[in-house]
Amino acid sequence: MKLTTKWNKHSDKIRIQGKELNVGIKSIKEKNDWRDLGFKISQFCKSEKIKGLTITDVDLNSNEFLEGLYLGEYHFSMKKINKNKNVEFTFNPKEDVNTFDFIDFTSKIREKIMAQNLTKDIVNTPPNISNSKYIVKKVKKIFKNIDVKVYSEKELNKLNMNGHLAVNAASENKAVVIKLTYTPKKYDKHHVYVGKGLTYDSGGYSIKPTNSMLSMQADKSGAMVLLGFMSYVENNGANQKITAYLSIAENMINSKGFRPGDILTMKNGMTVNIKNTDAEGRLVLFDGLCLAQEENKDISTITTIATLTGAAVYQFGDEVAALVSFNNKLKKKIKKAGKKTGEIFMNAEFHKYMLDGVDDKVADLSNIGTPNMGCQKAGLFLSKAITKKNKSKFIHWDIAGPSWIEKPFGTNTIGGTGFGVRTLIKLYCE
Repeated sequence: MKLTTKWNKHSDKIRIQGKELNVGIKSIKEKNDWRDLGFKISQFCKSEKIKGLTITDVDLNSNEFLEGLYLGEYHFSMKKINKNKNVEFTFNPKEDVNTFDFIDFTSKIREKIMAQNLTKDIVNTPPNISNSKYIVKKVKKIFKNIDVKVYSEKELNKLNMNGHLAVNAASENKAVVIKLTYTPKKYDKHHVYVGKGLTYDSGGYSIKPTNSMLSMQADKSGAMVLLGFMSYVENNGANQKITAYLSIAENMINSKGFRPGDILTMKNGMTVNIKNTDAEGRLVLFDGLCLAQEENKDISTITTIATLTGAAVYQFGDEVAALVSFNNKLKKKIKKAGKKTGEIFMNAEFHKYMLDGVDDKVADLSNIGTPNMGCQKAGLFLSKAITKKNKSKFIHWDIAGPSWIEKPFGTNTIGGTGFGVRTLIKLYCE
């Protein structure tokens, strides 16, 4: 069955009437509503086994709608026989729209969603497959224009990345850091990112409950958001220099694993009292931040992206990413970009009485700090890796809530969502 859209201003329902898909748009109030509608249409067509749909009256301001339409196509499966088939969408643009402009417009949107889907795919791929070796192989296949450097476990040891290596010590898979650098011909700012890439997190000796372990392939989401974003930059460029560090490790359990009570010396020489081996992502990111600052002297902003704390989920919910920073202007900029892309960010605020909250009696730092406000304490811990020069340039995204979901919302289906990719593209590519 192939249908043509008919827009209905007096209804909110989507229904089939003869050879037309009657689409209600009564509740459309803002641009982001069009993204949700596009997603609903796509999902409706799949559920009704509609083979093709012709969309009428599309113009060059329809990007949110088209994003939703393409997002609704996503399906992840590792079944031997996959019967899922995408709907064939065709478009009848408005009469005043140039055909070549429209083709370029739709292809850019398609590439954006493909970048987000790449993140989803790798996040959704189970940990017995999607390990450090798998990710390195993917990176080498994807990038031709962007400079790629892979730091092996042996090199990380030489670089004194002791926190990163301790987290990975019990894993048979090697720890790696993958550095991706895009340098345009002209730029005036250099934005540096460090992403948490825990391919699996058992919690280590501070072992997680079994139910919590079932989604721990998603603990690599921060690094994979950067991978998806940089895949878009690979093909479309960016308006500034971007350097992304993907910090890859696996937190497992054996006699080589790090323990509660261990004291680690981090890359910058600071000592950390390990009070919980399940607060491991911040150790990996800490060393990644030290490496990033050591290698890049012209930093304009330095950002960590990670599924870092359950506290962020308790505080802000499944749909929202938390922003931790001493710089309110940076937070406002990201929230503004997120609002345009349909990705919600909220502030996780510091106050003056908590600034010693990760100090420790026997080491410089504790990896969990004092009780409560765990999202902020994790960000505060990371800030200890930041030099005084870069303090006002640092911001942390805690995407633990929206990166992996069990209950669909907006344009997100169950599993990995690729949250953050669209916001990064909005910040640097549009």
